[in-house]
Amino acid sequence: MNDTSEPSMMELIFDQLEELIVTLVEEVRERPGVAAAILAGVVGALVGSALAARAARGRHASAPKQIAKKARGVAYGGDLLNVGMRLLQNPLVRSYAATLVSKQVKKRFTM
Repeated sequence: MNDTSEPSMMELIFDQLEELIVTLVEEVRERPGVAAAILAGVVGALVGSALAARAARGRHASAPKQIAKKARGVAYGGDLLNVGMRLLQNPLVRSYAATLVSKQVKKRFTM
């Protein structure tokens, strides 16, 4: 089933890694300034992410507080929906809203 003349998958992976390393070494020798700049960028990103993680570690609210905050947001949305429905019971508001919606539909579908 396996032909011995074809290289195995691991050999192909190691060959590709070897070529990558050789290419990187050649590029660093040709352009050391660019390599130093890339290295500085990577180090800066790592240090920045470590500092951000440390700073954010103490700021998270506990799970029950987060759930309570989201529940209050849902309650506010329900209150707002209640006010909207009560406004739509008024015939003047309902006709004004229908006029606005019809203008938007006409504007959207006419060129």
